[in-house]
Amino acid sequence: MIRQFIRKASLLIRMLFAAVLVAAMSTTGAGAQNGVPDETTARSVVLSLYTIHSMMEQQGAGLQTGGHVMTSFRAFLAPELIDEISGGEGGFRPLVGASEGSVDDFKLRMAADQPSGRIVIDAEVESGGQVRQISFALSQASGRPLITQIWGDGWSFGSGSTGAAQLSPGNPSQTSGKQVGRGQAGSDTSGSGDGAGAILSQSFQDDFDGDALGPRWEVIGEDLEKFVVEGGVIYQIATGGQDDFRKENSKNIFRLNGTPEGDFDMTLKGVLEAKTGREGIWLGLYEDSSNFLAANLYVNTSGCGKYLSLRIVNRQLLQGAEKPLTSEFDDNLFDKGPVLSSYCDAGNREIGDVILEHLSKSGFSLTLSRRGILSFARVDLDLPAFGDYPGGPLTATTHRVARTTYAGKPAFMLGQFQRAGKGETVAQFDHFSISAPRD
Repeated sequence: MIRQFIRKASLLIRMLFAAVLVAAMSTTGAGAQNGVPDETTARSVVLSLYTIHSMMEQQGAGLQTGGHVMTSFRAFLAPELIDEISGGEGGFRPLVGASEGSVDDFKLRMAADQPSGRIVIDAEVESGGQVRQISFALSQASGRPLITQIWGDGWSFGSGSTGAAQLSPGNPSQTSGKQVGRGQAGSDTSGSGDGAGAILSQSFQDDFDGDALGPRWEVIGEDLEKFVVEGGVIYQIATGGQDDFRKENSKNIFRLNGTPEGDFDMTLKGVLEAKTGREGIWLGLYEDSSNFLAANLYVNTSGCGKYLSLRIVNRQLLQGAEKPLTSEFDDNLFDKGPVLSSYCDAGNREIGDVILEHLSKSGFSLTLSRRGILSFARVDLDLPAFGDYPGGPLTATTHRVARTTYAGKPAFMLGQFQRAGKGETVAQFDHFSISAPRD
């Protein structure tokens, strides 16, 4: 299972590393000339390290001492630091600052005092209700910004432990300096355009009563010929295969004015008529096509026919990078998934078609959930009876992705893939809500 996860995450790792290199190579100040990464580059390295750690941690493969340091982390750590971590006493977790627990939340800031020849960033890391300060020293060699040392209260890994450890106190409450990042999604608007705006209540709900959207909604790329609000339902059509969260100039993205704080469950309910085999529903936090975090329930077509899939997509444009970075987890519900073992088998193919047809009747409930720095997608379906299966409710969830920066405002839409051509897709939405988690 871990190997499968690593293969899925490998593209994200390469893209994160590429973004860090872009930021490093674009540095033109005196710091770069002296071999010291600038603030933006150093921040990107530490944020990327925590992002990868959070994803690997879900598979029991987070960064810890006394074993092999996985390739995923080696893009950010100096070789000497890797050797110390792998050769250390087993089980200590440097990014947590303890032998037990996981990273629930964190925020980064520049250390108040900076040593010569390196740059130091402090992290206040929350784990199991406790907050610990962990510090990172970075140097730049041959165009690569690398972490050369990680230390906390009473422990240190890497070079320069004596001098660097004196720069930052062990008590997080004594930390000073400007904040450069934050683990709680939505609290840092780096690269976010307009920023978070108003704070939303976690009890927001809209059943679209009446014949118009409420005053808190805006429609990005409004095309009045492709949607109407009537009798508690938004009726929307999509054509042309050019509309989804990832494409500029997409039509009819319904976005709410405000940003939810803390953990939440954002839910959209409706029905989908999957006529083209190239369409889907997007729900999430959306700023623009380069910056969003979204759940996507979609229908696609392969040589075996149509299939239903659920994914979570995390896209952000880091400072210094020309293109946005995208990480995602995609689960085909019809292939080794919770619904069908394989949609290529003759019997299963028929069942899959019945399920897709049922989406236009029983509908779906799509949810984006945030827990600390981690988010995941969930779909709840009411399956029809087939064969010996009596039908009934089914829930599927994705892996979790880490997001430490502002992702946008709550939004949803009906989209199509490019190969949908001239075909028409129809959806109806009758419920949107944001609520505090019940788990």
